[in-house]
Amino acid sequence: MRQMTKSSELNAVARRQRRAVRPAQRPIRPLTIPALAVVAVAMAAGPAVVRAQSADAAKIDAILTQLEKRSDGLKDISCKIRFEDDDQINLAKNIKIGTLKFMVTDTNPRALVHFDRVQIDGTLRKQEWYLFDGRFWYEAIERLHQVTKREIVHAHERFNPFDLETAPFPMPFGQKKSTILRNFDVSLIAPGPGDPTHTDHLRLVPKPGSKLARKYDRVDYYVLTDLHLPSLIVATRNDGMETVTVKFIDLSERSLNTGLTEKDFQPPAAWKGYQVVEEPLDDAP
Repeated sequence: MRQMTKSSELNAVARRQRRAVRPAQRPIRPLTIPALAVVAVAMAAGPAVVRAQSADAAKIDAILTQLEKRSDGLKDISCKIRFEDDDQINLAKNIKIGTLKFMVTDTNPRALVHFDRVQIDGTLRKQEWYLFDGRFWYEAIERLHQVTKREIVHAHERFNPFDLETAPFPMPFGQKKSTILRNFDVSLIAPGPGDPTHTDHLRLVPKPGSKLARKYDRVDYYVLTDLHLPSLIVATRNDGMETVTVKFIDLSERSLNTGLTEKDFQPPAAWKGYQVVEEPLDDAP
């Protein structure tokens, strides 16, 4: 059910982004970067609010500026990733470990997440893949020997599945400082036990009444002080009853601009023989 929900969210995001483009402009849309990860973005609609003392405010501004600039010249990212969803409402806990590949293109970005270690409520499961090739979103589940191929955008349309303001999860890469401050009140948190080493801890609380406030209680970014990218993201929902954690395990300078090509975002050979279920784009509102 959770996989279907995420796919439905992606389709809804695509529809909203297409409706946001005036007919005379379609399909041209500025491309922004996530990552996965992964993870995109516009100018502030009003004055930003930073909940901090003046010294902290200056440091927050510097961190967010470096986070935005870090994406300048970024062509691709390749690293290990750990995803955890701890749902105390439904007493469910999912842990998935694998690899992330993300590439910027002149059109839509490419992304491939391969989870080769999957644990659902303490039970080991088989592999999972999630692939975005610029037009189609693929979900491949080894346990089912099935690939679901969903059309997210029409051919030649622009689409950013990681846009901070519309995406299913707030990925950090390529985000503009103005977009973050338009959507969140940001504070600097003192280092605590268990924090990743060599990171600055930013706490992002959605502004009251915003779309993100309906999705998250808060989002915590742990930003590497040398790389200026988050190595850990923790998002809480439902009054703290659900926590989603994404850790970029070995993210470093070596993870950036590794020379990925379109060949790295083709359906893997492991899918051979899988049943393919195709779902064309639904343009209904």
